[in-house]
Amino acid sequence: MATFKKGQSFKGQRVHVSGVFDQKGSGMTGKNVAFSISNDTREPEDVITNPMLVYDKYKDKKGNEKDTYTASYSAKQWDAIEKAANKEGDAMVLEADLFPNTRGKGLVVNTNTLKTPEVPFDSAKHRENTVAAREAKKAARQEQQNQQEAVLEA
Repeated sequence: MATFKKGQSFKGQRVHVSGVFDQKGSGMTGKNVAFSISNDTREPEDVITNPMLVYDKYKDKKGNEKDTYTASYSAKQWDAIEKAANKEGDAMVLEADLFPNTRGKGLVVNTNTLKTPEVPFDSAKHRENTVAAREAKKAARQEQQNQQEAVLEA
């Protein structure tokens, strides 16, 4: 799940649709949607290194546990998402308020407060910023580990 820094708001977050699937099952008409925090316009210090809103598990028909990144949205909610999204870039992007998923792990989009961002989504910039932030985080952890080992050796 997207990890926010202490005090960072869940309101007005730039998110993009990274996957969408029709719900299957009797009477189900909605969509299962994978949203990701969009790092394409974020400053380096604000990049979310695990940007998917949902990181969860499910069991397939054979009983095998698999990863999922989706949350369920009704047909009405999906319509609101489609209407509010900026579709000019590499993926549909929205400005959304987020809240904890009451039916699983992660965060979901409040479809009642969506806004359309002016700037289209840029997947190359998103990937570049995310990878750079992950590498910086890894380097910081390694440096901390090196310092701890130096203290222990002294």
